[in-house]
Amino acid sequence: MNIADPLLNLRERPLLVICDYDGTLAPIVTRPEDAVPEPGAPEALKALLAAGHHRAAVVTGRRVAEAAAFLNVPELMVVGLHGMEWPDQELHPPDTAALQIIKAALPDAPGVRHEEKGWTLAVHYREVPEPDQPAVETALSSVPVPPGWEVIAGKKVREFRPSGHGKGRAALRLAAQFPGHLPVFLGDDVTDEEAFAALRERGGVTVKVGEGQTAAEYRVASPAEVVALLRVWAEPPGG
Repeated sequence: MNIADPLLNLRERPLLVICDYDGTLAPIVTRPEDAVPEPGAPEALKALLAAGHHRAAVVTGRRVAEAAAFLNVPELMVVGLHGMEWPDQELHPPDTAALQIIKAALPDAPGVRHEEKGWTLAVHYREVPEPDQPAVETALSSVPVPPGWEVIAGKKVREFRPSGHGKGRAALRLAAQFPGHLPVFLGDDVTDEEAFAALRERGGVTVKVGEGQTAAEYRVASPAEVVALLRVWAEPPGG
């Protein structure tokens, strides 16, 4: 493991640890339904929360119930749909008319998979042969985005969602709920970059998982290193 000392030393402070799920607490897989947690991840989160002076949350593009079922840490706060779905807040009805407009214009190519989340729609093309992926990306860029909606890019995925949400806003809202804790955000994807930018402006700590350009201050190599880091933070201060 090659984790920067400043990250290891954070255990001395009360932390608000915010993690993405896919690619951060679980390895990236072809089929979203197969994304089981990295070995030790649920136990590390439980230990972090049991330490008593830390808080933890997951902010994910998945539905709350789905991510919570994968992790099975009942005391963990989970925020879903990139900040649209909160455990203490009822979702407004989905905009089915907008979703129909989007679905009618989506490319139909071998390997393209639609993940309908009720309120948002993710289009995965990881299973499309590499030579054909640029054409799929071009087709997705021409899909009409209804007023009040936006499209965000991730790793071999485009997600169509209502505007006004996002992981940056979610991270700031969580930080405001726990003002005595240092916010730390760990994520791997393009959708996590807005959270990195938002928390760096606020003095938070940001950690990119894996390769690629990033606004994050620190980097770890994999979900396995995320688990190792969570375990260190769960240790008693000064231990």
